[in-house]
Amino acid sequence: MSFIGVIMGEFLVSKEGIGYLIMYGSQVFNLNLVISGIALLSIMATFLYLVIQCLEKFFIKKN
Repeated sequence: MSFIGVIMGEFLVSKEGIGYLIMYGSQVFNLNLVISGIALLSIMATFLYLVIQCLEKFFIKKN
């Protein structure tokens, strides 16, 4: 969730990054740039979530 928060911060003040590309793409009506940025963000967030989930299972063993 903190990763998504960083991207939201990029929407407001950044001059580079995924959030900036999404905002820039929406301003110049480049739908391909917006959709690819959102898809990349979704894939990265899902991957990070799965990594944390695996680490949690490794360190907290269920009976």
